[in-house]
Amino acid sequence: MYHVLNLLLVLSLGVVLSERSCYWNSQCPFGLFATRTPYDAVRGDIRDWPLLEGCEAVSLWALIRHGNRNPGKGGTIDMRDLQRKIKDEIVEKFDYEMGTSQLCSQDIANFRNWKWNSTMETSPSYLTGTGYEEIYNMAVRIKEKYPQLLLGSGDSFYFRSTVKQRTVTSSMAFVHGLSEGTNLNLTLDKPRESDDVLRPYDNCDRYQTEVKNGPLLEEQLEAFYKTPEFLEVQEDVQRRLGIPTQLSADDIYNLYELCRFDRTWSPDLRSPWCAAFSPEDLLVLEYRDDVRHYYKNAYGSRLNVKLGYPAMKNLYESLLAAKRGDGKNIVAYFAHDTLMGMVYSALGLYRDAESITAQYRNPTRQWRTTYLAPFCTNLMVFLNRCQDSGQVSYKVQIFNNEKPTTLCPIGGCTWDQFVSIFQPFTNSSLDFCKVPGEAQHQYLPGGAAESKLLPGLLILSFCLLMQRE
Repeated sequence: MYHVLNLLLVLSLGVVLSERSCYWNSQCPFGLFATRTPYDAVRGDIRDWPLLEGCEAVSLWALIRHGNRNPGKGGTIDMRDLQRKIKDEIVEKFDYEMGTSQLCSQDIANFRNWKWNSTMETSPSYLTGTGYEEIYNMAVRIKEKYPQLLLGSGDSFYFRSTVKQRTVTSSMAFVHGLSEGTNLNLTLDKPRESDDVLRPYDNCDRYQTEVKNGPLLEEQLEAFYKTPEFLEVQEDVQRRLGIPTQLSADDIYNLYELCRFDRTWSPDLRSPWCAAFSPEDLLVLEYRDDVRHYYKNAYGSRLNVKLGYPAMKNLYESLLAAKRGDGKNIVAYFAHDTLMGMVYSALGLYRDAESITAQYRNPTRQWRTTYLAPFCTNLMVFLNRCQDSGQVSYKVQIFNNEKPTTLCPIGGCTWDQFVSIFQPFTNSSLDFCKVPGEAQHQYLPGGAAESKLLPGLLILSFCLLMQRE
């Protein structure tokens, strides 16, 4: 009987040991973390796309999210309290032969050596050194690709950010990258306390009431935490860590935040906190942000779509001025992922046929914040002046995260095509923000944008289809 018990013990240990996961030496650690994804993980490279034959870029309009930042004050407190509660437990409950943890020895050693980053508490939401480098390097790539845009005086450039430290410092990093090694003396316009281009949602009462603080967003997040997928993640993390403290849904999310923030500051893009999750777990948690941003910033509300219009109006007017000869070489704005989602929605980009909902995670969906809203996410629009047999014409190229978009082919839109897409935005206003309207939870299939796209988008789509035939 004694030998039988020993045999059963050995077999059971073999099962436990065979299920151990070692994050520290995984060959390809998971790198897709929704809105906390490092820009370099998903970006293209503006230098890799061919210049248009017979053309020269004469103006750039860019909308850029800030770079990597510290978590906000509330999130920092939640993460601090969680790591205080469970870090020592994770280490203490590990025993390679008899413990309940499914982690391996090196992962535990990394937990033991990990220290809380107190700068998160002293500078919440501030741009980090990593974020500064992300923005700086982007500007350097633009300078290398389009050196002619750096010709001229300081009056040929315009830069503005929101009032937040992370966007102000991002604009400084961008100007640093552009001007380094040149004689340019570039200045930044003063941020505006009320900015209807970069933060139109701040002073939109209907948005604040019906969307940001409305019931639908909260309902979707609550529904997500009740899905079988999330509950399975919760069970898996509990089992993997092997700790007696029962982790709530909020604990799982804060653990995820610890993982994805902390890893971005590590030279090898790893954090011991990520050892709590499998790649499958992280795909499920990524979807939580997709759902949140869909309803807070994008197609989940018609208001979000309309709030993207002012920035697109600014884009059109900027390039129109450049075409007339009285515009800027570079116009760059520095904002937040909230506005980026609204701009995507205004343009009909990344819109799925069916609405994003908490209950169903479509693995082939277009709306993935990992790719749409990483740190430094951006929209760059280049106006090119072309010469053909003595005739001057203009073409427009549109890039998202340094990759071509479906709005224009890589060979560029004609000026008329660009006008058909963007001129309708010049009729927009924010008057709707003060007028009570229909309940915003009555969204349309595939999103809350109007059922008909802008006429210009339909015309351009037809033209592109005919080109492929």
